[in-house]
Amino acid sequence: MGLASIANVPDDQNAMNQWAFSHMAHHRDIIAAIRNRFNIILPEYILDPLDPNDLGTWGYQHQIMHNQMDTVLGIAGNDLVDVSWKDKGERSVWIDLNFREHLQANAILGV
Repeated sequence: MGLASIANVPDDQNAMNQWAFSHMAHHRDIIAAIRNRFNIILPEYILDPLDPNDLGTWGYQHQIMHNQMDTVLGIAGNDLVDVSWKDKGERSVWIDLNFREHLQANAILGV
């Protein structure tokens, strides 16, 4: 699945499942590329599956992954912890902010 699939705003559980899978896969690609290019091993947290009704520690672990990726790659990150997945407007803004960081990492690493 390509990077563009994490730019899509999921609007039902099936789309959420597809998004979460693609999103996690891209994080894994970024982690592998950073390891190969910089010899830095970043921790991987489980981001798939994602239950929008029970985020628990998902948001914090996801933010840690972005903070570490952003630091290594020199990307100005965003606060991706707080989002109401039930609010379509908030979800859309969050998806865009998250995607932009992934897009920058992709441009730097070529993943």
